[in-house]
Amino acid sequence: MADGGASGWLKHFPLLDDLRRASSGELAQDGIAGTITAILLIPQALAYALLAGLPPEVGLYASVLPVIVYALLGSSRVLAVGPVAVAAVMVSAALIPYAGDDPARYLSGALILSALSGAILLAMAALKLGWLTSFISHPVLSGFTTGAALFIVGTQLSGLSGIPVPRDAGSEGIVKALYAGRDQLDSETLAFGLGALLLLFAARAPLMNLLTRIGVKRETAGIVGRTAPLLLVIAATVLSAVFDAHGRWGVAVVGQIPHGLPGLSLHFLAEDGWLQLLAPAALIAVIGYVESISVAKALAFRRQEKVDPDRELLALGSTNIVAAIAGAMPVAGGFARSMVNYDAGARTQLAAVITALWVAMAAFLFTGLLAPLPKAVLAAIIVVAVWQLVDFKSLAHSWRYDRGDGAAQAATIVGVLVDGVEGGLMIGAGLSLLLFLYRTSRPHIAVVGQVGETEHFRNVLRHEVRTWPGLLLVRIDETLYFANAPRVESELQSHIVEARKPKDVVLVMSGVAYIDTSGLDVLEALETVLRQHGSRLHLAEVKGPVMDRLAGTDLLAALGPARVHLSAHDAVVAIRSAL
Repeated sequence: MADGGASGWLKHFPLLDDLRRASSGELAQDGIAGTITAILLIPQALAYALLAGLPPEVGLYASVLPVIVYALLGSSRVLAVGPVAVAAVMVSAALIPYAGDDPARYLSGALILSALSGAILLAMAALKLGWLTSFISHPVLSGFTTGAALFIVGTQLSGLSGIPVPRDAGSEGIVKALYAGRDQLDSETLAFGLGALLLLFAARAPLMNLLTRIGVKRETAGIVGRTAPLLLVIAATVLSAVFDAHGRWGVAVVGQIPHGLPGLSLHFLAEDGWLQLLAPAALIAVIGYVESISVAKALAFRRQEKVDPDRELLALGSTNIVAAIAGAMPVAGGFARSMVNYDAGARTQLAAVITALWVAMAAFLFTGLLAPLPKAVLAAIIVVAVWQLVDFKSLAHSWRYDRGDGAAQAATIVGVLVDGVEGGLMIGAGLSLLLFLYRTSRPHIAVVGQVGETEHFRNVLRHEVRTWPGLLLVRIDETLYFANAPRVESELQSHIVEARKPKDVVLVMSGVAYIDTSGLDVLEALETVLRQHGSRLHLAEVKGPVMDRLAGTDLLAALGPARVHLSAHDAVVAIRSAL
């Protein structure tokens, strides 16, 4: 009983349950994975905070307590939570009109976004509304990610070149500002930026290929390449300090970062603007959840593990609430960090706790050393990190397979670049839903016949099949609902007229998963008209859930059990036997 009670309690905290079952070897592997992930997370956390327009230390704050909370509550063993690029640029887009040039209001606005996004995720968890995220199709999500990544790259061109660009500039504004300020190009800043870019890109495929050629395992080579950002930060900081890059050449640097971690606080609750930030927070919550659950599911599948979508809503919601209290920006599961965590062999979320402890140690011991770090280096880290999100191959694949999905994906990319991340996402999602309504409003309806002496029935236009005079079998390959009810009614009427007053009409419903009131009205009207003309309507292959909904309707009462058949073959046998 005691063990059963403990197990019941532990199920609410998957990490504790995993630790109880883990071997010493697995725990040691978690320690290694957590350390390697921290090496990648520390420079990314600094960079993504700057991307959001926040002080760099906010990225560190988002990588400690929120990470531990997710580790306790999350169902994924390897998802690495923290600041992410797409959420960071969405935070910036939301806070610029909200806070203007007021740093204090900007920071409090970021905490409000964290709290709101967390509350929205918790509400979705309580109502089990994770299915709502399915309205963002994969092509639209891919297009949004690509567009956001390209936009992020554009925002970092100022930091790489030293040319000033207004913080609220869109894609067109960035291009205009860079062109107008081309005479202000800072060669020293550009040297730091381009040098960092070259080294970071070289640390990926070229370094990995070199290491594998000399006998290093590919997984190990990949992990070594992922440590490049931290090594680059150290080298650039030392180089900048030695040559006094800020004082001598005016290179923009990070400056003094507060020592340690802030105390927990609820002061942001007294700030105004909650309603103004509600819509951006909802988008940050949804996009963060979709990104997180996509990565978590993909990695869990590789290990034949399961991820609970509703628990992920709870975990990510709680994590963002805690992020607000801890003085941090919104967080989500990151693709690159999670892959590093996975490749390093993390077995449980203990690896995330180890990562958080390393980040906390860095906040207490090393932040004072980062003051000379050129911002151009952090801009380069952002560019290299998000460049892997640019996926034009997916666009080409979508376009070849389905022009509608390809158009929605392309429209999302263009929308993000022209109208911003929020506008682009709404454009893509809206177009995707319109395409869905258009497709389902034009369902495939086929006259079918029997294939030889089998019990299979196929389209008369595609196969050599057997049909019978006075008997019409029609298969409907779509859910019946308000958007397609008029077309279904028209198609059925046309087939019945072409069949020249058939005595029996069988609707094969194998492709119908749902019938709403509009669809029911069509079927009832069809049964009435056929009966008035001396014909009979039959239903065949009706799915169980659909039959449950039809129970008690006038349609089923009019048909009776004799005209509702288990299969099309049974319907033909019964009808012909009655002749």
